[in-house]
Amino acid sequence: METVSKDRFNLKQIFKDHWCQIFLAMSHLISPSAAYNVWKVMNCREPDGLGYATYACPDHPEETYHVPRTCKSRFCSVCAKVQIDKWVADIDRLFPNCPYFHIVFTVPSEFRELLFQKKGLLNAVFSASSETLLSFCKEQGFLPAITGVLHTFGSDLKRHIHIHFIISAGGLKLSGRAERITRYLKRKKKDPRAKRRKVCVLVDDPQWVSYSYFPPKMLRERYQSLLIEHLKGQIQRELLCDTPDPDIEVFSEPSAVKSFFDDLRKQHKNGFFVNISEERKDLKPTAGYIGRYARRPPISEVRIKEYTGEWIAFEYKDYTNNGGKVLYKLKTVEFIRKLIRHIPEHYFNVIRHFGLMASRVKAAYKEITDRLLPSSPRPEKALTWQERQTAFLGRNPLVCKICQKPMRFVSVSIPHSLSNSKAQLYDALV
Repeated sequence: METVSKDRFNLKQIFKDHWCQIFLAMSHLISPSAAYNVWKVMNCREPDGLGYATYACPDHPEETYHVPRTCKSRFCSVCAKVQIDKWVADIDRLFPNCPYFHIVFTVPSEFRELLFQKKGLLNAVFSASSETLLSFCKEQGFLPAITGVLHTFGSDLKRHIHIHFIISAGGLKLSGRAERITRYLKRKKKDPRAKRRKVCVLVDDPQWVSYSYFPPKMLRERYQSLLIEHLKGQIQRELLCDTPDPDIEVFSEPSAVKSFFDDLRKQHKNGFFVNISEERKDLKPTAGYIGRYARRPPISEVRIKEYTGEWIAFEYKDYTNNGGKVLYKLKTVEFIRKLIRHIPEHYFNVIRHFGLMASRVKAAYKEITDRLLPSSPRPEKALTWQERQTAFLGRNPLVCKICQKPMRFVSVSIPHSLSNSKAQLYDALV
């Protein structure tokens, strides 16, 4: 097909070419969060969109510079790069200086339609996978550092829900070994009031416990059991609320719940798929890989090879064919529909931290692990906007060309307020 341009194709321009048509025709299928993110991307760095800030030299007022306002959307190809660099630098600084494992939890294909239609149920996937890792580590007598990142797509933009975890090869010693889940469940059957025995980190006399084996079979089976349990629980809570979702009322019948989940157990006798990497030492490549897909659009613009306006073709790796590259051609409207369905709901956290990395305790545990583990090289900080522009332009844009003095903020132009635009879109779609 004949391409529109020989230059690198830009998602922002593709949205501008087609979004009005899609929004009018499919508004009932577009979530408010998706509409808001697309609007931000189309208006990012646009003077008549999000606007700009003006800086001027105090001694030479005629010397001015306009700094465009950015959308900071994870769906923006330009803003995402900045966020990825910052996130990788933060993880590299906060994660304990020790070896780690990269573990991936996936959901069976039978769950994908349900989880995509009812994205609130993705919380159950996070709960089940994190509990699988934490419960096993506590049974071994240590509390690890864990960071999880949710991906909902494959390289061909199809639904593929999986969570990447970075987990430390060891952790801080606990006051004892936690009781195995199976033993606790047997005890709870005999006594419904039974509670799990609690263990805690030995803060007064802290010790680092090294651990380098995560049994695949046990993780698969435990993850399967916990995921089914959490999904059942969340669905039941949805049905008991004042306004239950009519789409999941089919699960109000106990027989339907039993047959659906029991059939899954029979089909996946070895548990749901869990992939465990070998032990690794350099955190930055893995953090960069999983963070890149959490903080940017599901597809890199360099993979878009052809664009005619009506049709679009992009390249992806076909892992069913030994990772060979395949060119996938489809209508641009369908491409955008597949793309925006992976935009998470507003305030839904696709990156979560557990154990030593949990938000409420990470600062305190960081001080302890820094004392127990070898000191790590100081991580590189993400570049600021001025540093990036200085490297790109060869000079600091906020320094006066005449007297070399720093410019000062003068005014800001905001043609469209983010809060007002968000409210209008939500009112139109909810």
